[in-house]
Amino acid sequence: MFRRKRNTGTTIIELVFAVGLFVLLSTSLYQILRMVRTSFTHSRNKLDILQTTRIIMSGVRNELRNAHEKPLVYDDMLNISLSPTETVVYFFESETRRLYRGKKGGLHEQNPSLSDMRPFMFSDGQILNFEYDSSYRDSNAFVESELALNSKVWFKVSMKILYTEKFDRLAEDEKAKILADPDADPRVKSFFMMITPRKVNWLLQATQ
Repeated sequence: MFRRKRNTGTTIIELVFAVGLFVLLSTSLYQILRMVRTSFTHSRNKLDILQTTRIIMSGVRNELRNAHEKPLVYDDMLNISLSPTETVVYFFESETRRLYRGKKGGLHEQNPSLSDMRPFMFSDGQILNFEYDSSYRDSNAFVESELALNSKVWFKVSMKILYTEKFDRLAEDEKAKILADPDADPRVKSFFMMITPRKVNWLLQATQ
């Protein structure tokens, strides 16, 4: 008697099942890798943005605390005198939303042109707002700061930053929505600091 030979080949059903399983696993793996990549990109963006914000705020803080004279604001530029012959100038251009830093000689000399100032590393639009305020802008503000903060002189610097993503990579409708109402977007973060000067002569000048 002859035994019938057993077929050991792959059937079409088995082949379709294997291909389907491979596609399912590949799709799941792609989604996981995409989520990891997106999370990594957001974390890297936040780290870069936070680092640049710290550099800006730290520099402004040190310059204000060591100011030789009262900082002045004219032509929409913040002038911080570090010595009788050295003044640092900050300017925030609202159209492009870029922050610039420059230098000049004495505090009352002509401000530098925008082409002579250096923009910070942020791309256009990353800084949504840059503001500065002082307790000595008028007598009411001075009295309010004295009563509330027990400090004769303070200088406040605040920034609104698109924190989690790069502004230039957003869609145009997202850009317009953020610019229309930055505070309504959870991706926008506010940073601010209150600085009091170290120089005694600045304290005396500010209270005059």
